[in-house]
Amino acid sequence: MKAGPLIKGKSLPLLINQPTGLSLGATLDWLEGHRSVLDNLTHRAGVILLRDLPIKTPNDFQSICRAIRPQLRKYSGGDSPRTSLTEFVYTSTEYQSGLEVLLHNELSYAGWSPDRVFFGCLQPAATGGETHVADGREIYRRLDPKIRKDFENKGVTYIQHLRDRSVSGPGKSWQETFESTRREQAENYLKTSKMGFEWTADGIKTHAFHQAILKHSVTKEKCWHNQADQWHRLLPSVKDSVGEEVTKPQSTPNATTFSNHVVFGDGSEINPNDLLRIRAVSRSCEVLFPWKEGDVMIIDNVMAMHGRKPFTGLRQTVVAMA
Repeated sequence: MKAGPLIKGKSLPLLINQPTGLSLGATLDWLEGHRSVLDNLTHRAGVILLRDLPIKTPNDFQSICRAIRPQLRKYSGGDSPRTSLTEFVYTSTEYQSGLEVLLHNELSYAGWSPDRVFFGCLQPAATGGETHVADGREIYRRLDPKIRKDFENKGVTYIQHLRDRSVSGPGKSWQETFESTRREQAENYLKTSKMGFEWTADGIKTHAFHQAILKHSVTKEKCWHNQADQWHRLLPSVKDSVGEEVTKPQSTPNATTFSNHVVFGDGSEINPNDLLRIRAVSRSCEVLFPWKEGDVMIIDNVMAMHGRKPFTGLRQTVVAMA
């Protein structure tokens, strides 16, 4: 199998030159026969890209993902607005088209985090809409060691407020987040995930401790793996497409009961200016390319981060996780 950088001078994504023009069934057979090779290439680059695959529907995409990773998982515990399209396929995100979703590792704040994230392009946007990516190993290496030290030693705790669906407010309800209307099922998820929680008059408040830097299970390399800069109450979690880059934190937090926050694992506050420096380093590492219909991108969610650029027109990008 031939593979090489999609963009000259960039280590990711790695473009896979697989057979094209095949039927969906023949494509699935080829993918199943090359699972281990695709896995190894993903471990090497962090992100791989397959082009011109026969995906016309979310079900086609789910079949492609299952051929590569049979055990797909639901998006339980996630706070991004999505619509379920099949058993395991969702819209990639439903944040407003004029907003940029900043670089992050999928579900790094939740009770579980996928090993693989699959993105498929059914229809590219008229303009923009790239799913930009960055190498977490490179981010780790570029960060100021003084900033990196506390994250490495202390980890981070994400504090989340989820409203009840009967209460109006921003974000998803706890029923949407945990894909259940039963408190017992939500509690089982949280207990199994070793997350702290307390029910409130308006919903539920959760606490989740995670390491901010992970050692990759295969390559043993250290990877920046968190989204603390998007959870701090003094920093915006998304960027307006026409707005200037944020250079300083807000003076007061957003006035909402359901705002999230992040602190170090020992409970001490994180300097928001350090988070802005981290965000700048992440942005310096980002790589983006225009989507094409039939593209499938596979991300090692420990090794690489992803986001979404603002766009115009209709954009149909779908996601699955394993």
